[in-house]
Amino acid sequence: MKRRISAWIFITYWILLLLTAGCCVLCYKVFFPLYYDMMKDRQIHEAYLDIQDLDLANLEEEDLAVFVEYEEENLSFTIADEGLNLVYTTRGNGKYLIYKNIQMKKELFSKNPGVIKRNTKLKETTKLRGIITQNKIDYYVVIKDAVQRLGAGKASEQFMAVASLTLFLLGSLITWKFSKNLSAPLEELANAADKAARGEFEDFAVSGEMYEEASRLLGSINSMAGQLQENKAQLEENQRQQLRTTLYQQRMDKMRKDFMANISHELKTPLAVISSQSEMLGHAKGEKKEYYLSSIQEEVQKVTGMVSRLLDVTAMEHHMEDMMLKTLDMKEVMEYILMKYEGLVKKKHLHMETFLEEGCFVYGDQEYIEQAVNNYMMNAIEHMGMGGSLRVLLKKQKEDIRVGVYNTGRQIPEKDLERIWSGFYTTKHKSADVFSHAGLGLYIVQNVVTMQNGKCGVRNLPEGVEFWFTLPCVSQAPETP
Repeated sequence: MKRRISAWIFITYWILLLLTAGCCVLCYKVFFPLYYDMMKDRQIHEAYLDIQDLDLANLEEEDLAVFVEYEEENLSFTIADEGLNLVYTTRGNGKYLIYKNIQMKKELFSKNPGVIKRNTKLKETTKLRGIITQNKIDYYVVIKDAVQRLGAGKASEQFMAVASLTLFLLGSLITWKFSKNLSAPLEELANAADKAARGEFEDFAVSGEMYEEASRLLGSINSMAGQLQENKAQLEENQRQQLRTTLYQQRMDKMRKDFMANISHELKTPLAVISSQSEMLGHAKGEKKEYYLSSIQEEVQKVTGMVSRLLDVTAMEHHMEDMMLKTLDMKEVMEYILMKYEGLVKKKHLHMETFLEEGCFVYGDQEYIEQAVNNYMMNAIEHMGMGGSLRVLLKKQKEDIRVGVYNTGRQIPEKDLERIWSGFYTTKHKSADVFSHAGLGLYIVQNVVTMQNGKCGVRNLPEGVEFWFTLPCVSQAPETP
């Protein structure tokens, strides 16, 4: 295999070398005359413009250097004034040159001259005949190049050097490209083997089709890599599934432990009251007996409510992974929720303000989102006295939709700002030493929001407290049923 590739590269190199040499000769024959004519035309025009800048009535030594520089490029000059007096000539008899180049062809001169080419049997000449006017005196200027092409050694050398270098670079690029195509199958086989060794399995392919052995070998590698990839994917999926199961089990275990610890703590107080009141009931008579019976019933109701809320939370967490997610217009959801609280707001003489922004769409479960907002609303109303202020906010911020419920009233101690989200955490009324409720509302909010990729929080404001949560926003309009 190596000998075949090496032979192809060797033969290709010599073919391109011969082609390069042939192209150089062809370029010289075809393109050099065009190149030389273009270069010489430009040179003659530049010389004419430089002469216009000289004081032809009084040529000094540095002025003559301008002529010498162009004469080294094979240009010759004949300049005479309107009286046919010689101003400057490159070589030869000045009077003869004036007679031959100016006096006999005076009608060919122009103030806007162009380069003229003239072919003879022996040579081709390039001339420019122009009239330059200085201080109201016309000067006749003849610039010509009689060397042309075959004698233009310097220009020829420059052209051949540029052409050879260009063709050499082009030939080298073609050789490199061709050699790369020849060796590509083996390089791809090596890369495929390296990737397989690193455990990167994919469907490898050969770009070259001239090597049957390489194609068969790569086919075997692909078959092996495909089988290993399937085994690897199955193993990774099993590991992910096991990890999800483990994490879910750990979370469930932690929830159970937290619930049991919290409910055990919360049940102590009502059970202790029931126990003490039962003992007193045995010795009580009349109104005292009725009081103790009423007290026992009240504590039983507390325990019943606590257990009921515990069952609700357990059921909610059990079904939360089966949420019915869809695109929701949060403004419509909030308006529907707020309608249900008009009676409570009027009953407590509350001042409620709502700021609901348009175009707030989320992807979530409407039932659970309503449950989160309801918990915020009930929490705010319960902790306000008569005539308080309630403010509900819905707005879009960057990539999230924010829902906020603010109520005036007592602030939350800083040490409790994080603890209020725990299951069964309770606070005390300002006017009593008994616990107000089992504290499951905010725990439910946290679970609902977290399961829908959102965040929740609380902050103390100068005259009250604001509870908030955010959900990722989506741009499309809500889904139609």
